[in-house]
Amino acid sequence: MIRTCTRLGPLILCLVLSTGCGGDTDDPTGPSIPTNGLLAYLPFSGNANDASGNGNHGMLLGGAAASSELLLGDNTTDMLTLPGSVLDGVADFTFSAWLRIDVLRGENHQILSAANAVEDNVIGIWYREATDEWVFGEDDDSYEFGTDARIEDGQWHHVVVTRAGSSAQIYFDGLPLGSAVSVPGDVLDVDPNGLVFGQDQDMVGGGFEADEAWAGAMDNLRLYDRAVSGTEAQSLAEEQR
Repeated sequence: MIRTCTRLGPLILCLVLSTGCGGDTDDPTGPSIPTNGLLAYLPFSGNANDASGNGNHGMLLGGAAASSELLLGDNTTDMLTLPGSVLDGVADFTFSAWLRIDVLRGENHQILSAANAVEDNVIGIWYREATDEWVFGEDDDSYEFGTDARIEDGQWHHVVVTRAGSSAQIYFDGLPLGSAVSVPGDVLDVDPNGLVFGQDQDMVGGGFEADEAWAGAMDNLRLYDRAVSGTEAQSLAEEQR
């Protein structure tokens, strides 16, 4: 297979000989999805069960629904929780998912929030709509990536965030977004009820604010206990959701 891909705005256009771009149905295998170090995989096929075989099943709260994707409203109650043990004690890690924002309000849109009794921002990942910035939070500080990857078009986009040591990187639709940023890189200390998706915790399992809700959809959510490579990030973005 020969494939060339070009970024055009938020899209990746691919020319492929013999197979399609993004795991076309003519290709029975699709892209090579990395499984090494996979902690949890939630395809949201009618539930929030973990399909990785690790038993890290999620729980839907509020009006969150998962008929074929995770749908989260613009409120303080819709969220997904996973056992804090999934990321507790982890050093390097990767977050990967298809994301879509449905409600625009000029505020933050929280993807992931991990907390313990001392820190409400052990790690966090969010999109800052007012400035079109993707942000990585750690130890109650925030680190901004580039501003050239807007997600306010109502379309699905693939986002991968990795942390390897003291370096964090984001991939948007399969391509790195600017340069990596320097972060503390501490081993994660996450309380049992302190891993939330779609809301920002100001305390373990609480302190939510509606203007920080994701207010959209997520799909094919994966967590790894390592930082995936750029090639692997592109493979994840090519997967059909």
